[in-house]
Amino acid sequence: MSESKHWWEGYPWRMIQTNFRETDMADLDAKRYVRDVKDFGATVVMVNAAGIIASYDTQVPCHTKSEYLHGDSLRALLDECHKAGLRVVARTDFSKVRYPLYEAHPDWAFRTAQGEIVNCNGDVQTCPGSGYAQEGVYDILRELITQFPFDGIFFNMSGAFVTGYSGERYGPCLCERCRSAYKEATGQEVPTGGMRDPGFMKYLGFQTKQIQANKMKQYRFMKELNPELAVNGFDYTRTECNTDIGRGPWLYGASSNVRSNGGWSRTVDSASVDFMSFRYRDSSVSPALMALRQWQNLANGGKLSLYLMGRLDNHRDVSALAPTRRVFQFHKEHEDLFCGLTSASEVVVIRKGGMALNAPEADGWVQALTECHIPFDEVKLPDLSAEKLQNKKVAILGGVGKLSEDLGALLDGFTREGGTVIASGDTTGPSCLGIKALGERKTGLMSSTFEVREEDKAAFPRCVEAPILPIGPELQMAEFEEGTQRYLRLIPEHPYGPPERCYYTEVTDHPGVTVHPYGTGRSVYIPWGVGAFYFNQGWQNTLNLMQDVLLSLCDLPELAPGLSPMVELTLAKKEDAVLAQMVNGTGCFANRWFPPVPVRDIRLELPGLAGKIARALNGGKVLCETNKDSLTVRLNELNEYEAIIIE
Repeated sequence: MSESKHWWEGYPWRMIQTNFRETDMADLDAKRYVRDVKDFGATVVMVNAAGIIASYDTQVPCHTKSEYLHGDSLRALLDECHKAGLRVVARTDFSKVRYPLYEAHPDWAFRTAQGEIVNCNGDVQTCPGSGYAQEGVYDILRELITQFPFDGIFFNMSGAFVTGYSGERYGPCLCERCRSAYKEATGQEVPTGGMRDPGFMKYLGFQTKQIQANKMKQYRFMKELNPELAVNGFDYTRTECNTDIGRGPWLYGASSNVRSNGGWSRTVDSASVDFMSFRYRDSSVSPALMALRQWQNLANGGKLSLYLMGRLDNHRDVSALAPTRRVFQFHKEHEDLFCGLTSASEVVVIRKGGMALNAPEADGWVQALTECHIPFDEVKLPDLSAEKLQNKKVAILGGVGKLSEDLGALLDGFTREGGTVIASGDTTGPSCLGIKALGERKTGLMSSTFEVREEDKAAFPRCVEAPILPIGPELQMAEFEEGTQRYLRLIPEHPYGPPERCYYTEVTDHPGVTVHPYGTGRSVYIPWGVGAFYFNQGWQNTLNLMQDVLLSLCDLPELAPGLSPMVELTLAKKEDAVLAQMVNGTGCFANRWFPPVPVRDIRLELPGLAGKIARALNGGKVLCETNKDSLTVRLNELNEYEAIIIE
């Protein structure tokens, strides 16, 4: 393990979050707990400590002590963990208080637009501006941090937008205190139009900024008490890959979580949730899904992490534990190699900020890039900087809307210096796109398509056999600057039934793809939601176009010709070595997850690595051959995962 300023930097992080129910303290055996997690391969654990329920004998009046403190104490557990070399993160949740505390302090409660409280099984949601949040929480943190030698801390459910465990969307707090604070700051009343009201979204943004300011205040407070306490959201990032009833599967959930939170450049704990949903916390997801998530974490620069209810010794559904244990043990054997890796990708997908749970335009590009075996990074729009664009050849703006002047100028500079910007969906703003004037944004389209003409075929070779491209419901009309190359032509709305009437009589000049030179670089503009259409519909027809944009127009290399699109390829580097990792997703079938089918006779064409040698770390066998400036690497068989070190 390399030396670092703080313990979490360069640490071989393998987390098990044992989310204690309050009854799990009743028979806690600290030695047994430590033996179990050590045997599993963990180096970090998270345990419930404070907030709704105190897992220790608290003396703070606004802190409800657990009634089940009959087993080994929280302090005994920390001491045993530290003796075994484990780092311990405290799980806290200050979003709610027990009902008796609410009765004593009704002004602490979160209020809906109707003035009602949110009461979940006797736990009442708190207002982020209340005396509890502004004073009581600090009393609890002071007691917790001064009495217990925790290595890190995690705050659960600390955002402005409140969602219930059954999926209810309550939004931000609308109590009189919050309304008054908003009016004092803006001179405006809180809008009542709901989530689709732009004014209401402004209020949500106001409250989010207040919560962020409070988080910074808490961070400074905790750092004064313990400078080496790793604080979530500042020193490391915890994110979750989970499922829920009624929510469709997302094959690249773990990969995208890690990338979009900066996995190669910071400590990202990508917690793979063991349980199926909030309502089925005692039942595990399919074992093959758990394995896939953990390999994705590893392949994309994230930290391995398992999140389960209870403890390992009393967790009854053990079906999904073995896959994580397998990945933990592999990482343990090679932890020196995985320490200090950085991304070797030349592409970055820029997506909306926040949680962006519904971002089909960006997610469609994530799918297309993965299926084309093009390694890439992801960055959320608020985190975009010149540093994030360093060493990149292509930046993809996936449905991020109209960009600010500052971000537009940043991307213009990137393009001017030789980069390529791809913009699709509702993205507008940068001068490099070559848009002279925006026209009407057509919505509700039903049958509009784009046609690949004879003169387009050289640039779009994969579209030759499928030359009519459906576009979905929206299209941005625009006028373009001189010198802009225009591809494809719009077939506007036309009859789609009955069959006798299903033909078009008009083809317009409006392009479906444009390429505009800018400085020594260029932009590719797609005035419709190609990513969202592919994400939602999944047709090969759409993928053909995206592949041609990436491989033909943008000249990105085809690194794995002939490889199944269900295999994910990533590239990382460390000093003079390159690490190629492959994750086998062939076990995914709609919303089912099975062990992957072995993929054989894989060929990688890696430019710039001529003369290097390679070896596989997870059971495969490789042969190398130099071809001009490229290295051809042949792998005999890929099962779940393979890592090939090239040096």
